[in-house]
Amino acid sequence: MKFDWAKSKRGAAIGLTAALLLGACATTEQPGAPIRRGPVVPAPAPQAPAPVKDTKAEPKEDPKVAEAKDKDEKEPKTDEIKTFAARDGLTPPHMAGRDIQRLALLLPFSSPNPVLREEAASMLKAAEMAVFDRDEADVLLIAMDTGGNSSGAKSATQAAIKNGADVILGPLLGGNVKASGSAARRSRTPVIGFSTDQSVAGNGVYLLSFPPEAEVERIVQYAADQGLQNFAYFGPKSGYGRVVESAYGRAVRSVGGDVRAQETYSGSDITAMQGPAQKLATDFNAKFEQDGNRPFDAIILPEGGTALRSVAPLLTYYSSEMSLVQKLGTGRWNDPEAALEPALRGGIFAGPAQDGRNVFNTDYNLTYNAQPSRLASLAYDAVNIGALVSDGDPRLRGTRLIDPEGFYGVDGFVRFRPDGTPQRGLAVYEVKAGRFDVIDPAPKSAQDPGL
Repeated sequence: MKFDWAKSKRGAAIGLTAALLLGACATTEQPGAPIRRGPVVPAPAPQAPAPVKDTKAEPKEDPKVAEAKDKDEKEPKTDEIKTFAARDGLTPPHMAGRDIQRLALLLPFSSPNPVLREEAASMLKAAEMAVFDRDEADVLLIAMDTGGNSSGAKSATQAAIKNGADVILGPLLGGNVKASGSAARRSRTPVIGFSTDQSVAGNGVYLLSFPPEAEVERIVQYAADQGLQNFAYFGPKSGYGRVVESAYGRAVRSVGGDVRAQETYSGSDITAMQGPAQKLATDFNAKFEQDGNRPFDAIILPEGGTALRSVAPLLTYYSSEMSLVQKLGTGRWNDPEAALEPALRGGIFAGPAQDGRNVFNTDYNLTYNAQPSRLASLAYDAVNIGALVSDGDPRLRGTRLIDPEGFYGVDGFVRFRPDGTPQRGLAVYEVKAGRFDVIDPAPKSAQDPGL
């Protein structure tokens, strides 16, 4: 059994025409009626700490006994795990007596960073939509604030577990996800985090995100399937650039290819790119003039926005022959402005399928009269996956999470590897004049090619 958004009420809307999508919302509300929200409850106020017990008169415990007790606490027995994980928890009066799936959503609602606060608010609204869209009123969403820091994530996780959370959704940042996973590990409460930092996955932490590594793997595999074997890298000396560069090398080696040239630059200004671009082009021209062969047939440009539109024309400016080299990109290319850049025309990149996301965006706008944030759809899918995973024997939650059949949601197909990293079903897009065309569709199931 798996969650398939395409068969849900909102997922079914994919088959509707654009006119119907704009004219109706998948709810039973009449126009102008207040929007019904899912059962979202605020985090309860922290309880006062218990009084400190005076232990002066108590006899000292034998060190060996203490060590055994400590080991037993760190490794709870199976029966204890089942009892703890299947415990009762926070239950609103209107849900009394129901079989409830309690999902704790941990986000940086009070972060000092306004961008993070806005992201958190939008993700919460998307999670509420997911609760409301369910056929059964069986999900209790417990929203908790991490403050955008590790200590806040740890405290929120501990409070969520005390209130009976079956699955933790979030946090958002890598360090916070790591802290949450550590706090949830003893109770074996799974954490479905939203970070792209794959180093924090594993040991009960599963990442529902779009890590750049997945995009790189997909686009390199597609390029190799087209017969390209010699590659080059040209990107920034940033954290993102280093992740992509490392993943690119692994992906190229995995398809039997070779990275023939690598150049990097510091900063996003075109003046920082010019020197490395000229060196790359000069070396390319020298090799081509020597034997008539292009030293590489594909080059990845892991940039977005203004930086991408600056770097793309530089290469062909210094070498006209390089216009025949296949340009590769990451999800950062998915920007309407990039589609207008002539130097990117014919370039290809990997990204999620847009059909489900377009429907979700329309529904979100109809519900909240606002556009969803970039990560809002992750929260929507996380609620549905979390509800499925938490329904049943608590000892098998980890097994259900790594079901090889995976899940299909707003952002397409995803399944979790045993190490907690996501395997995404991504489409391959080609940049045309002012648009992106799908040239290799995203897989929608574990049996489809492209995974």
